[in-house]
Amino acid sequence: MIHSSQKHSRRRSSGMNPSSMSLSAECSEPRVLLSAAPIDGVGNNNVHPQWGSTEETFLRLAEAEYADSISAVGGEDRPGAREISNSVSDSNGKTVISDRLMSAMIYTWGQFIDHDMTLTKSGTTDKMSIPVPAGDRYFDPQSTGTKTIDTMRSAMDSATGTSEENPGQQINEITAFLDGSMIYGSDATTASSLRTFAGGLMKTSEGNLLPVDKDGMFQAGDVRVNENPGLTSLQTVFVREHNYQAAKIAAANPKLSDEALFQAARSIVVAEIQAVTYNEWLPSLMGRGAIEKYEGYDSTVNPGISNEFATAAFRFGHSLLGDEIEFFDNNGLPISDGVTLSQAFFNPSVVTQNGIDSVLKYLTADPSSELDTQVVDGVRNFLFGPPGAGGLDLASLNIQRGRDHGLADYNDTREAIGLTSVTSFAEITSDVALQEKLQTLYKSVDDIDLWVGGLAEDHVKGSSLGATFQAIIAEQFTQLRDGDRFWYKNQFSGRQLAQLQRTSLSDIIERNTRLNSVQQNAFFFKAGIAGDVTAELNADRKPSRKEPPVAKLTVSLINTDGDTIAATTTTDRRGHYQFGVMENLRTGVYRIQVTKADGTILASSRKVAITRGDDFERINLSVPVPSKPSRKTPGPTRPSERTKTPPTHSQPTANSSIAVTAQARPPIRQTKPVDAPGKLVAKSGVSSNATGSNSTRSGLASFNSSTLAATSPVAKETNRSTVPHESSLELLQLDELFATMPKGLL
Repeated sequence: MIHSSQKHSRRRSSGMNPSSMSLSAECSEPRVLLSAAPIDGVGNNNVHPQWGSTEETFLRLAEAEYADSISAVGGEDRPGAREISNSVSDSNGKTVISDRLMSAMIYTWGQFIDHDMTLTKSGTTDKMSIPVPAGDRYFDPQSTGTKTIDTMRSAMDSATGTSEENPGQQINEITAFLDGSMIYGSDATTASSLRTFAGGLMKTSEGNLLPVDKDGMFQAGDVRVNENPGLTSLQTVFVREHNYQAAKIAAANPKLSDEALFQAARSIVVAEIQAVTYNEWLPSLMGRGAIEKYEGYDSTVNPGISNEFATAAFRFGHSLLGDEIEFFDNNGLPISDGVTLSQAFFNPSVVTQNGIDSVLKYLTADPSSELDTQVVDGVRNFLFGPPGAGGLDLASLNIQRGRDHGLADYNDTREAIGLTSVTSFAEITSDVALQEKLQTLYKSVDDIDLWVGGLAEDHVKGSSLGATFQAIIAEQFTQLRDGDRFWYKNQFSGRQLAQLQRTSLSDIIERNTRLNSVQQNAFFFKAGIAGDVTAELNADRKPSRKEPPVAKLTVSLINTDGDTIAATTTTDRRGHYQFGVMENLRTGVYRIQVTKADGTILASSRKVAITRGDDFERINLSVPVPSKPSRKTPGPTRPSERTKTPPTHSQPTANSSIAVTAQARPPIRQTKPVDAPGKLVAKSGVSSNATGSNSTRSGLASFNSSTLAATSPVAKETNRSTVPHESSLELLQLDELFATMPKGLL
């Protein structure tokens, strides 16, 4: 039976049920919409109507650096992209999780909004070939030395690439604005194909999923919707959100036309995307204060996307990916086998079979990888298929795409955006091994590819980005906001605006799925189990502040799914232990077990469930006090004394030594030994089943802030578990116990 302490949420209290929140029915103020934002972005700026619209060329922060200064692929004097990838991006099958405990939703939302802002037009005639090092384990296992990874160059604006004064410029096919184009499209034809033209609603398919074409592929405003299940799931949530808002508006305003309902619902959905991005996602990624406060619309700001942002900086998310997608129920427990990332690419059946709830729950309940130069095998060696059958290396493609677009090198870009250039590899990263790899590859700090250098940087304090990518991304999102006449703070006011400001991604997910256990900030996954281990002095086994802590005991976090040890630690001098996400804690059902160094089980807790982020449990345990040998020389024992019931433990006084006399050993139960690796085996005949459990209310203030949320609510129900007292010193050496006791008890 699962024993779960009271769950504490860090959700803000808004005085309303998030699942019933609607901007339409609950606000009586008139909407101040300027008008519906143009689907193709044309006319957003009255003075410069093409700014931010479709088919515009990318802007540049630094001067182009093509091989011929005009349009030829750059980087000709640098190592091949695959060689660089093999050196600095190979994860060797290991995953290092985010040091700030960002969740997998951080990169999924990043991809979701990326598909709202950028889609580089691909060329059809010019091919690029990335040389594969001879003997490459994946792409040249036969050591032919002739293998290449081939891809097409991006298309250039035909009016560019004619001279050094007019270098080649690439084209953004979709609107630059955060205007929901991945949901609604960036052209009238796509937008119309997704509508029912009744009640302002958008089309859906069986199971309230996205509409499908004749081949069973999902349809949305962006052509990349089927790329992975996480992306498809977010697309689906926001189509449902549109229909939810349209229905609410229609109920409150039955005379509105289909067009009016559609555009009103669209305005709300776009506003929610903007609010989530700027109020939750960017602060989660970059820290508070990275984006300056909004001062209103500025018609002189061009919201267009920079090439450095689209082709390098905003590809940081490729480092955050995990190599597997799992499927969780509302309590964070697996409901089916996971699939590898390579198996999930452009595979809509993963969503039709598992639904979006299980995917979204997983994305909010699993930490992302650390943001660094490393990339998981699923996209470094098996992107879109195995090598030789469509397989590509995303890290190599990112490097090569930067050269294709003529991006300036890392140092030149830093200077262009107002940062100082570096003079040594040690200025880029404090990781000595990475310094050496970069120096071996590039020889000079003035030759580094922008994507590589940006990911290699030490992170800005409070951010998961280095200084270069932090500056590029902050600048881009500032321009997108300030240069958008239809920005939500320019569209809504009063209670409507306040309600949008309070809306979180978790709110939107929960009112459009069956999930009700998503943490307030879906972009972090922080959870923990902690407590204290004390010596049991009371015969009644009730908690007492007089019980001394016990140090140097082994504490194990046991995942009850298979009884495997997830992590171990040792109690400190205060008898305290803790497990967090860094210690392999995830959603699931656990128990805590205390053992001696030789494996003897001293205490085992009841089961406790971690069901989501922001779930912090406190479990205190007591271990038996050893008997203290009598210092008197025993005299002859009378026969009648041998039959007396042994006395119970006496209570210590302030100035006395602990007096513990022997008591009869109770019957011993044994757990069934398990021989499989990683399984628990009961030792010394001590039961792992706790008895005499009591509960108290206690705080969790001593959780380490690097692994747990420092501002989390901490009052949790305490589980105290003990095993029967032993009559000898088998369980705990006296010197160990006495060394941890307060002086007043000795």
